[in-house]
Amino acid sequence: MKVYADTDFFIALLKGSDWLKGGAVRLAEGHAGEITTSEATFIELMLLAKRYGLDHIRLTSDVMAICGIEDTTFLKAARLISRHGMRVFDAFHAAHCGGTIISSDRVFDRVGLKRVRLERE
Repeated sequence: MKVYADTDFFIALLKGSDWLKGGAVRLAEGHAGEITTSEATFIELMLLAKRYGLDHIRLTSDVMAICGIEDTTFLKAARLISRHGMRVFDAFHAAHCGGTIISSDRVFDRVGLKRVRLERE
């Protein structure tokens, strides 16, 4: 049976110290192979990473491993944030777009995406 974990669980596990760390470790061990999460959690984790001094790519890789997630979309977003300084929501849009995106935001031009310019009309 899958058990859904929210952001607090992963932050507690991945921070150096956290008041919830003991419980998170115990639950991670007790539910190994059963833990799942969603894209909402990944987005929230990316937004909180800087506050807690966590590396976006490492954080994403660790959560994917804990949850057995193989979809590379989350890792693409983390790389765009970490390596290109892209904002979190833009990075997730870019990771999902498949190479072409309709947008007026020029940030997508900087990372090699084909941008269908919204501002032309």
